[in-house]
Amino acid sequence: MINVTVPVPDDRIDEFYTRFADFLTDNASRRGATSEVRTELHTIGRGPDWLADPDAKERAARLWHDLTEPGCELLRALIAGVEGNTTRTYSPHDLVEATGAKSTQSLAGTFGGIGQVISTQQFPVYEYAPGRTWHFIWDWEPKKRLYSISPEMAAMLQSVGA
Repeated sequence: MINVTVPVPDDRIDEFYTRFADFLTDNASRRGATSEVRTELHTIGRGPDWLADPDAKERAARLWHDLTEPGCELLRALIAGVEGNTTRTYSPHDLVEATGAKSTQSLAGTFGGIGQVISTQQFPVYEYAPGRTWHFIWDWEPKKRLYSISPEMAAMLQSVGA
């Protein structure tokens, strides 16, 4: 393999790592289609609609089971920021401190690894702006690069062992 350096817009770094993980594992070509796209606009801070599906807990359990320890640690840090219906937002530097990651780059790689599992398991994605979709296991504010998790998602992951 060779190293390749490409510029990526700040507000699309998470999407880049998710798609790059797909590319490395060739998941997109093997599964043929991409994740189901739910076209209703998603509201940041609210859990994705699939949480109300009958198989949501089993789906969340499969996700949690397939994550690496750094992926679990990263999501646990986001979950720790939920109190009642309020959610703390974290900068990449906050998450490095909360998880013990070596750098913001390694943190981005961990997000990419989680994204790979999400993609492999074909979680639905939601439109959040025209032509832009996201899975919303975690939320982010692209312009500010702030990360959080909805109280509903945090509760679901905790119910399966987070």
